[in-house]
Amino acid sequence: MAFDGIAVSTIVKELNEALISARTNKIYQIDTCTIVLNLRIPGATKKLIISADPRYPRIYISEQDFEYPAAPPAFCMLLRKYLEPSRILAFKQYQLERLIEISFETFDPEYGNSEKKLIFELMGRHSNIILIDHNKVILDAVKRNNHSYVRQVMPGLKYQKPFTKVKYNPKEHTKDKFIDTVRLLSGNIKLSTGLVQLYQGLGPETAKEIIRRAGLNPNVLKADTNISDYEKLWYSFNDFINFPGNPVLVLEPKPEFYAYRLTDVTYQKEYSSLNSLLNDFYTAKIHSEELRRQSNSLLKPLKIQLERLIRKEEIQRNTLKQASKAATWQKLGELLLANIYRIKKGDRILEAVDYYQPTQPVISIELDPKLTPGENSQRYFKKYSKTKRSQGITKRQLQKTISERNYIEEIMVHIEQAESLSALAEIKEELIKAGYLHQKVSTSKEKKHKKTPLRYDEYISSDGIVILVGRNNHQNDYLTFKAARADDIWLHAQKLPGSHVIIRADSSIPEQTLLEAATLAAYYSKARTLAKAIVDYTQRKHVKKPAGAKPGFVIYNSFNSITVEPTNSDNLPKKNRP
Repeated sequence: MAFDGIAVSTIVKELNEALISARTNKIYQIDTCTIVLNLRIPGATKKLIISADPRYPRIYISEQDFEYPAAPPAFCMLLRKYLEPSRILAFKQYQLERLIEISFETFDPEYGNSEKKLIFELMGRHSNIILIDHNKVILDAVKRNNHSYVRQVMPGLKYQKPFTKVKYNPKEHTKDKFIDTVRLLSGNIKLSTGLVQLYQGLGPETAKEIIRRAGLNPNVLKADTNISDYEKLWYSFNDFINFPGNPVLVLEPKPEFYAYRLTDVTYQKEYSSLNSLLNDFYTAKIHSEELRRQSNSLLKPLKIQLERLIRKEEIQRNTLKQASKAATWQKLGELLLANIYRIKKGDRILEAVDYYQPTQPVISIELDPKLTPGENSQRYFKKYSKTKRSQGITKRQLQKTISERNYIEEIMVHIEQAESLSALAEIKEELIKAGYLHQKVSTSKEKKHKKTPLRYDEYISSDGIVILVGRNNHQNDYLTFKAARADDIWLHAQKLPGSHVIIRADSSIPEQTLLEAATLAAYYSKARTLAKAIVDYTQRKHVKKPAGAKPGFVIYNSFNSITVEPTNSDNLPKKNRP
């Protein structure tokens, strides 16, 4: 769910408990919409993240480590100017709206001790972070707006709260007022929709939860309710507004957070605080989004290259198909020589017996009327010679094209299945070295940065045996030819792009361990979504890398095969480390 008024109320209460009187040490802006306040409290430093991201507006104390830009944006510099150093006085929610005021005690050379406020408006794609002074004059905003006729957000203007529909504050209604207000709703709308229209802070899911707690159908129409239902609804409404319960994380059908426990969901993970839930939820969410973004940026040029290679391969195969007629050109040339006495200049066709076929049929041979009989014969011999030469060249080119296509498909599988940004960084480095990506100019600081050692995934089978999995081509090469021993068992999905898998073979391999390792090999391959997949396995000493082959490419012999179910989680062993 997005932040609604109930969630804002909960997080404001928690932030007041955790950060009152915290001192602002340093302020950073990690992207166009997100700031991080490093705050010092007795015995600890906290990172308060405030983001006006249009997809994920959020505020919470983060435990994540961030990469801070070397050159801070203008808004960040302004915050540093006015809020470093400062002390947090309070977090305040405006009524039950999605608006938070963070008050800071600052020092102003003109006024002495002064107060500045950071206004955080959680309004979806219209979210904003605005700094105002003690006179409510805007100093600046992370998103300036001078185009609106209703409300402009620009330095020097008086701050105005965002325009919202006029709704009742739930905390100001008595039982009688609540019942009268609900009773007068139109009969043809859902009761949940009516609550959202009437009261601040209620999103659609929150309204449905209040109705469920009253023992009513969350989709009930107002016309199908009565005074008795309104009384039940009031007690549910009043209890919920004051004591919504502990926040929960729901994983199915997709991860969502709620500031309260749901009555209609069987499995939900309860948290002691909304802040800890938000930290887990957004850390995973933002990581997933960044992983997807970087994956797409790597896949885009590879898809273009793959399409080019497929077209190139088709042309080369057609060329070879035409080249297969080389023997025909030679035969026709020889038949012309054998019948040269029958040809006159100007002839267009020669009917001749084909002595090369057992039945010796009469065939028609096309002639160029402008050429002499000898020149016509030489024309076919030249076509034969040219075709033979091109056949050898095209075969070598085709093998090169197929090899490159296989490499691209292999690396695309690794990108699509990458589970960490570090794995994508290794793949990006590989693509730069291979010439598929342009390398940006490195700064002196980046040049001094030490290269991160290659790390492959490690699993422990149900028999307690170590299984190693490469997650990109460089890891595959290192795992197979550096880390693995000659007698270790090597596995790979048959004839499909995928990971190299190694079983540490200190003794004979139990059947279950072999099944689990083969399932891993299929799962981390292009066969991941298939019902069944064939996996080859052999001792590592039977795996060779041809000279000049691209990263990840190997050949092997003396192998056996096993059929597995890639999606069968019962046969996927426990990961020991990434």
